[in-house]
Amino acid sequence: MIDSSRLNTSTTFSDVLKNNARSRPDHIAILEPQRNISITYKELDDLVDQVAIWLDSQGVNQGGVVSVVVKNCIEYFPIYLGAIRLGGIINPFPATLSPFDLLKNLSYTEPDVVVCHDTHSSHIKTQGFNVYELNLCNDIQFFDDISIKDKISVVPDNVLDANAPACLYYSSGTTDDPKGIIYSHDNMMSLIGSIVRGFGHNDSDQHLILLPLGHTASINYSFLPALYTGATIVLYDSYLRLRTNLWTAIEEHKITYMQVVPSILYSILNTPFSTYNRDQVSSLSYVGCGSAPLSIHMQTEFQEKFDIPVANLYGLSETGPTHFDNPLDSKWQPGSIGLPLDVNEIRFVDDEGTEVPIDDVGEIIVKGPNVFTDYFKNKELYSKVVIDGYFYTGDLGYIDSLGRQYFVDRKKDLIIKAGVNIHPGEIEEVLYEHKSIAEVLVVGVDDEFYGEDVKCFAVLNKDNKAEHNIEQSILDFARERLGVFKAPVSVEFVESLPKGPSGKYLRRALR
Repeated sequence: MIDSSRLNTSTTFSDVLKNNARSRPDHIAILEPQRNISITYKELDDLVDQVAIWLDSQGVNQGGVVSVVVKNCIEYFPIYLGAIRLGGIINPFPATLSPFDLLKNLSYTEPDVVVCHDTHSSHIKTQGFNVYELNLCNDIQFFDDISIKDKISVVPDNVLDANAPACLYYSSGTTDDPKGIIYSHDNMMSLIGSIVRGFGHNDSDQHLILLPLGHTASINYSFLPALYTGATIVLYDSYLRLRTNLWTAIEEHKITYMQVVPSILYSILNTPFSTYNRDQVSSLSYVGCGSAPLSIHMQTEFQEKFDIPVANLYGLSETGPTHFDNPLDSKWQPGSIGLPLDVNEIRFVDDEGTEVPIDDVGEIIVKGPNVFTDYFKNKELYSKVVIDGYFYTGDLGYIDSLGRQYFVDRKKDLIIKAGVNIHPGEIEEVLYEHKSIAEVLVVGVDDEFYGEDVKCFAVLNKDNKAEHNIEQSILDFARERLGVFKAPVSVEFVESLPKGPSGKYLRRALR
C-alpha cells in the first residue's frame, strides 16, 4: 500500500523520486519490453542526478527551459525529471508533431536545450537551437554520452520553490493556435495527488503506457501517478506496436491500468484477436479513456465485448484531469464524466457568470490548486480566462440531480440554426449508432436561410464502403431519430478525420 507519510512530505516530483529511491530502491520503475531493458527506482534517481549535472553544464539555470521531442523510451523519464531536479522547466512535445508546428513552438519558447531524436534534429539545428541528438539502441547509451562526472561530481544544490514553474505544456489545440501552459511544482503535486486518490492507484500498480509521452494524457494519467505511488511503468512506443498482442502483454505484465483515447478503443474493437479470455487479463480492472469525447455507443460496445469497464475521463490542458467517472461504482451512468476530483471546485454558469440550475447547460468553470499558473508569454489571455480564481473552460456541461456531471460540447462548436443552439455531440452520438459509420464529426456550415446548418463528416466502416445510397441512409436515419431540424443536411465521406497529437478531433479543420 502507499506510504502516505512518504508522499505527504514531498513538495516536488524530484523529492518524490528521492523518497522512492530510499524506500524501494530495487523496485522496477520502468520496463521497456521492446528493448528488453528496465531500471529500478535507485537507478532512475542516479540517472536523474546525471541529467541534472549535464543540463547545468549546458547552461540551464533555474527557470531555464528544456524541450524534449522523443519517441516513447526509457530515456525520456530521467530527462523530464532531471530538468525538474535542476530547477528548470520541462517542455515536452509529441514526437509526431509536424516540423512546421514544432519549429513554431520552439521559436516561441526559446529553450536553453532541445533533446530530440535524429528524425527531428536536422531541421531543429538549422534554427540555431542547442540540440542534443538522442539515438536509441539496445542499451541506455544516452547516459554514457552525457556523463561528465570527472568534471562535476555533485548535483547543483538548487532549492526548489513549490510555486516556481515546473512544466510548460502546449495544448493540442481545439482553438486556432496552441498555447503554452505553465504548471508550478505545487500545481503538479496537487493534480497528481488528486488523481491517485480518486482513481485508487497504489504502489503495486503496473501502468501500461501506449500514448505519446510528449502529451499530457500519458504524463498525467500514468507517468506521474506511477512515480507518485512508487509503481511500475510498462512502456511501449505506440499502440500500433502491440495491436493483436495487446491482451498478451496485459496478461504477461499483469497490467492494472491502461490509458487510451477513443480512436484506440475503436481499433481494439475492430482488431481480430485470435483468443480472448477476461480471466487472462483479470489484473486490469478498468480502462481510462480521455483526450477526446467518448461516445456512449463505443463505451457500451467495448464493455459488452470485452467485459472491461471504461472510465470516461474529462480534463483540460490548463487543469489536468478534473473528474473521474468510476465505472465500478453502482451509481455509474454511461455518458457522464463522473464526479470532480477532490481538489476541484466545479460550477456551471451562464454568459453572465451566474450559476445555472440542475440539468441546465452552462459553461464549466474550475477552481483549485491544480489550475495552471499562467500562459507562457501571454498574461493578457490568462486574465481573460481566469476570473476570481475560476478557469473558464469554454466547455459546456451540466449536473444532474444525483450530482453526476456531464460534458456536452465546446462552446465555440455550438451550431446556431435559426437562433436555436444545436450541440454537435448530440448529433454525433446518434450517428455512431448507424451500422456504416466508424467515426463522425458534425460542424456548422453557412446557410443563407438559417444562418447555420448541420453537416456531417464520416469515416465509413470498411465492410460498408461498397453499399449503395449510404448517404441517404445516414440522412434518413438521423431525421428519424433527431427530427428534420437537427439532422444533418449533408454527409461528406472522408478517409480519416483530423486529429491532434493526443487523438483529439480538430473540428475547426473541417469548417
